[in-house]
Formats: sequence, C-alpha cells, structure tokens
Amino acid sequence: MFATIRKEFLLLIRDPGGLLLLLIMPAALIIVMALVQEAPYKDYQEMKFDILVINNDKGDVGKKIVEQIGMSKNFVVIDSADNDILNDKSFKENLRNGKYKMGIIIPEDATKTMVNMSNKVANQLAASMQLPAALPVNNIIKSTDIELVFDPVVKPSFRSSLTFALNEYISKVKMEVLLGRLSKLNGANNATPVDLSTFQGLSVIERSLDNGQQLKQVNSTQHNVPAWTIFGMFLIVVPISGNMIRERDEGSDVRIKLIPNANTPVSIGKIVFYILVCVFQFFVMTWVGVYLLPVFGLQSFTLGLHPWLLIPVALSIAFAAVSYGYFVGSVFKTANQAMPVGAISVVLFSAMGGVWVPIEILPNLMRKVAMVSPLHWSLEGVNQVVIRNGNIGAVMPSLLIMLAIGGFLCALPMLFSRK
Repeated sequence: MFATIRKEFLLLIRDPGGLLLLLIMPAALIIVMALVQEAPYKDYQEMKFDILVINNDKGDVGKKIVEQIGMSKNFVVIDSADNDILNDKSFKENLRNGKYKMGIIIPEDATKTMVNMSNKVANQLAASMQLPAALPVNNIIKSTDIELVFDPVVKPSFRSSLTFALNEYISKVKMEVLLGRLSKLNGANNATPVDLSTFQGLSVIERSLDNGQQLKQVNSTQHNVPAWTIFGMFLIVVPISGNMIRERDEGSDVRIKLIPNANTPVSIGKIVFYILVCVFQFFVMTWVGVYLLPVFGLQSFTLGLHPWLLIPVALSIAFAAVSYGYFVGSVFKTANQAMPVGAISVVLFSAMGGVWVPIEILPNLMRKVAMVSPLHWSLEGVNQVVIRNGNIGAVMPSLLIMLAIGGFLCALPMLFSRK
C-alpha cells in the first residue's frame, strides 16, 4: 500500500503541468461560476436592458411612455437601427436575429384612447358631485394595447419580470393623464371616491414575433433539451483525448505514423466515427425530449417549422466538439493534464455560453466572453430552428462559425503532430 502511495506521488510530481492544472482549473471554475450565478440572485431592477421602441402615437401619451422608459435606470431606449428610424421590418429583424431581446410598439391611437377613458372617469366623478358631465366621450373607442415583443429565446421568468416593470411605467402615465382630466373639473377635490377598476385605456400585451398573435409561453423543455444535449456532446473531449494519450503512451501512434500515407486516413476515420457518435447522441436526446419527457408530465419538445435544419446543425456541432477533443488530446501529454482541462473547460464554456443561465442576464464582460464559447454558437444554432423557427439563412451564421471553430481546432493538432 505504501509503495503504491509512493509510486502515485512520484508520478504526480513528475507531471508538474498536470499538478498545476489540478489547482488552476478549479480556481477558474469558481471564478466563472461565481460571476454567472451572481446574476440570477440580483433583482432585475439592478440590471439595464436595451429595448426597441416604435412610437406610432403622435400625441403626448406615446411621448410620455417613451420618456418614462428612458428615465428608468433599467432600460436604454433604442429607436433606430443602422442610422435609420425603426420600422416594422427592421424591428422584427433585430429581434429575430437575437441582437435585441425585446421591443414595444405603441399604437397610434394611444393618446386618443387614454383621453377618452380619462374623460369617462372624470364625468363619473362629476356625476357623483351632481355636476353636469362636461368632457366629451366617444363610446365607440375601446381600450387599446401596447404590444410587447420578445425574442422567442427569452425565458418566461425573464419576460414576466420585464412585463411587470413596463406595466409600472405605463401605469404612471395613465394616472398623469387621468389627473390632468380631473383637474378640469371644478370642486373635484371635494368629490366622493369613484371606482377606478374599469379604467383601462392602455394595457401591455405580449405578441409573437411573426404573426401578431398573443405570445405562447415557451416552456422549459425548449431550453433544456438542446442546452444539455450540446453539453453532453462536447464531453466527447474526455474519451477522445484519453484515447489519444493512451495511443501515444503505448506506441501505437508511432507505429501508425511509420506506415506510409496511413496517418491522414486514420485520423479522418477517427474524426468521422466520433462525429457520428455525437450526431447519434443529439438525435437520441431529441427523441427523449419529444417522446419521453411527456411521460413525466413535462411538455413535449417541438422541432420548429424547419426540423430538417437540425441535421446540418447537429453535424456542425459534432464537428466542433470532436475537433476540440482532438485539440486537447494533442496539446496535453498526460491524462492528468487532459482530463481536468477537457471536462472542466466544457463546464466553463457551457456556463459562459448560456447553457446554465441566459447570457442576457450576465454582466457585460461575461456577455462578451460568451462570444468565444463554441457552446454559445451551438445553442444559438439550435434555438434558431426550434424556437425562432428560422430558415437556412437564419441558421447559416451559427453554422459557419461552428465550422470555422472546428476547422481551426483540427488544423492545430496537425501542426503539433508534424512538430
């Protein structure tokens, strides 16, 4: 027993790189996870979000709503894109591609509706004081809605919090208008209370991005199935790097290189095999989401309007994951180095890339760092298909980035191998 302890100790200290990584990687994990997990514990009121605004109302109510949102410490009003005033097309385009997470459309009759509803309440108040109703009312005009549109990827809890905040700002504007109409009645300060429960005028309603219908809540299944499937696919780094190190230690890697023209086809064969394994894993997990999760009382995973796009998306994710495994297996020389780096780096990439928590609630620095995570682009590609119902054009940027990452990580092991 003591001889074994001594032997393992000697192996460990003879690998100072692996010993150092055993300390560095957990420290990096602690730092990143502390930053990531801090965000969900913050009140949403402490955070700042960009919000697209189209104000079709030409009266004071629309302007006041925009002013209230702009004065808030929570929102930055965006009313133009690419130096042009937002229109319906650019509004939807910026939400569909995920550049912005939410936007509001103020209807053109917002002021007219608010004044009309406020006049009704003012006339009720006048009647309670036995005064003649003095303010004009159009009984045909009904309550109108301010449309709140979200990127479909945004999680329901996030939407609810922001909807509540916007309702608060709009309520302030409603009361300002109402008090302005009441001030036109002499003696209103001595009036008896009036029931304001029927005073609506403006309300906030969530709409879908494409068809203008009321937004259907995106369930947790749509987020969790692709997120954790991608996480599992990238864990292929552990067996790939382990096998590569074992082949080098046992000498089989050298024997293959001694065979003329054998190294390239053998490497391609391994890459193709592991890509097929990852794609198989992807579609098995998709099957679990569609057919098995409902057995446990969860909602079924839906594949979007263009499910065939999941095939090229799965292949590109698998290529990036396998390439990363070969990169780790080439760079590091021992299992003590490769295993911690491979496993923990996947955890770090998943935390940064939106697998654990939405990147929109992360600190600004972490949102920028997320752009280097291959898991972020993998998740973005799947979300374009299953949540945003995107076509091939919408998926193409994520595909190209994942293929570029995979190609770069494939080229590096070839250079290391020649060296």
